[in-house]
Amino acid sequence: MESHSNSSGARTKLDLLYHEVLGEVAGLVDRLESTTQSLDAVQKQMQSMGEAQQVLPEQLSRHLIATMEAAAKPINQQAQHAIQTMLDGTSNQLNQLSRNAAQYTSIAHQSARRMAIIALVVGGIAGILGGLLAGLALGQILIS
Repeated sequence: MESHSNSSGARTKLDLLYHEVLGEVAGLVDRLESTTQSLDAVQKQMQSMGEAQQVLPEQLSRHLIATMEAAAKPINQQAQHAIQTMLDGTSNQLNQLSRNAAQYTSIAHQSARRMAIIALVVGGIAGILGGLLAGLALGQILIS
């Protein structure tokens, strides 16, 4: 009878050991399944991050271009406005200079005309006087 109780005690201990080992194995299997699911989730997340990183340079490039265009537009408008203002001022000064030059040219033309008339009058008078003096001198020579 003792062998039967020993055998049943050993059997119970062995069953307990099997149950304990199977429980541990079941726990390990559960942990492995949980870890596998976590790894799958991390892999999917890393894959989506990798895809996002592949698209990121293009998105950054477009954003940078849009930002540069937005920043350059007011600067370009200000520069064009400043250049136009400067050109308008220069145009006004050039118009004033051309009007003044036209007035000075008109005055110089009138002065040249007057000087030419004066030169003609003085030359004519000098010619008449010279002719008179030559006539008088010739008359003196002929009379004497």
